Amino acid sequence: MQAQLKFKIITITAMPQIEVEKMLNVLLLRKKKGYSQFELSFLMGQRDYYVRDAEDPNHKLSYAVYFSNIFREIFNCNIQDIVPNINSTSTSYIQISLATNRNSNTIFKAEKKQEDGSMHLIDIFGAEPKDLLLESLSTISEQSVKNWVIGKFANGYFKDAKNALKILKDCEKELESPVRPLFLANALKAFNGTKGTPKLISRKDGNGRFVYGEENNKLTHTC
Repeated sequence: MQAQLKFKIITITAMPQIEVEKMLNVLLLRKKKGYSQFELSFLMGQRDYYVRDAEDPNHKLSYAVYFSNIFREIFNCNIQDIVPNINSTSTSYIQISLATNRNSNTIFKAEKKQEDGSMHLIDIFGAEPKDLLLESLSTISEQSVKNWVIGKFANGYFKDAKNALKILKDCEKELESPVRPLFLANALKAFNGTKGTPKLISRKDGNGRFVYGEENNKLTHTC
């Protein structure tokens, strides 16, 4: 289907070339990890469509410098895997093309154009559904994740607020397996105080990241 799309080369003016390269590096890392745009936004502690907007070359949003260390934690990678080397003498540049599919959705194609004129496809991408599940190594069910969250209320885990990445890492450690961030996000959202369930509330911490804690306890941030 993508082969039938008619791509047109566009000029990117919303973000510098280095930010385009960084965005593409993060895009490839998240897809390799099996994380959707929403899941990465969740782990970053940002609004639902933050990554969707950051991955739109026509959007002015780009990843701030402090996100680089957060990405290193999320993807367990080196800074060089995220941030392009601005001191290197590159013989190639990134070319972005745009097409519209039959559903009127914008699709981007990123290619690296070498000095000899040859093209190397980096990726084809666009806005993703919030509930998208990419291929993942996780075998943990959504109910298992919800049960884990229930158990954490009993031992006071949420008395001190924690960000999503910290909660995910704790969950994966105890369940001894990768966990889909979407399942964790849904589990946290389910505890809204209705039908006798405990209530989790979220707010931004001093670092601008959403953290989650029990309603009746002070939301003191613990990494």
